[in-house]
Amino acid sequence: MNSIYLEIVGYIGTALILLSMVASSLGRLRIINISGAFFSMTYSFLVSAYPVFLLNAALIIINLFKLFYEKRKEGAHE
Repeated sequence: MNSIYLEIVGYIGTALILLSMVASSLGRLRIINISGAFFSMTYSFLVSAYPVFLLNAALIIINLFKLFYEKRKEGAHE
């Protein structure tokens, strides 16, 4: 992959993760963070930064779990 495109993937991940920190709701934060972590995970895999890859994979799993848990909890209260 061309290195400029590779860098763009990394910058998109970084921008999305930063953007998630100013999200107006927790659900929106998690969705944007999952997207950013996916781009960051892809970038780190392609540049062989495996500890960063594992971190972002774990963040995706945690955010998905929390997102589904919160949705399930909301549904139980209705």
